[in-house]
Amino acid sequence: MFSSSVDTQWFPTCAVFDCDGVLLDSETVWGDIQEEIFAKYSVTPTAEIRQRLVGSAASDLVDAIVELTDLSAASDDEKQQFRAKVEHDVHESEANIIERGVTTIPGALDLIKKLSAVMPVAVASNSSSELLTRKLTKFGHREFLTTWVGANDVESPKPAPDMYTEAIRRLGGDPARTFTVEDSAAGSQAARDSGAVTFIFTHDQENAPEGRGYFDSFTDPQFLATIDTWIDQLKAHQE
Repeated sequence: MFSSSVDTQWFPTCAVFDCDGVLLDSETVWGDIQEEIFAKYSVTPTAEIRQRLVGSAASDLVDAIVELTDLSAASDDEKQQFRAKVEHDVHESEANIIERGVTTIPGALDLIKKLSAVMPVAVASNSSSELLTRKLTKFGHREFLTTWVGANDVESPKPAPDMYTEAIRRLGGDPARTFTVEDSAAGSQAARDSGAVTFIFTHDQENAPEGRGYFDSFTDPQFLATIDTWIDQLKAHQE
């Protein structure tokens, strides 16, 4: 399944990928960690909060725990101490995510290799910079990237556009000529609001977030043919 509303004359000069759910099959593990933290603090998230946490940063989970906990009788110092404890527990759990069955998305690394041969490529993720570096190093993406941007590298994580704006700036790119790949509503909004052209990696296009294109496999022949066309157009433009 591949579709695109991008003009056939368009081609990118740089690319920025999300990490979790796009390069790595880690969203399920992150969901498990969220459930463990909810259980630890004996809180039950609403459907709205669960949806908000899809593609979220660790800080968003901390905010959710604090929001769901009755701290009305606590002093300001006690509230700060509680938040600090939640932050410690969340970040400790997040740091162990790599050892909990994370795998690569088939074909994603091959695409990064292919694109990096002709244009600068970055990753923008709501993971912390330290954890993101560990992920990209362990699974082999790092050597093909010009840069990567984590949640603590910018003022606001996704759905704010900050990290895409920063990644594109580091690449020396033009947002209007930047190809981005996302899988979540928060990530899609961040990429689109940065001015980039956003494709959505999804197995459920009907309920997928807004994008200029959709695909369900990095090995889809139509998707790869489009990538090849972009590369040919870029090379012709550079001659």
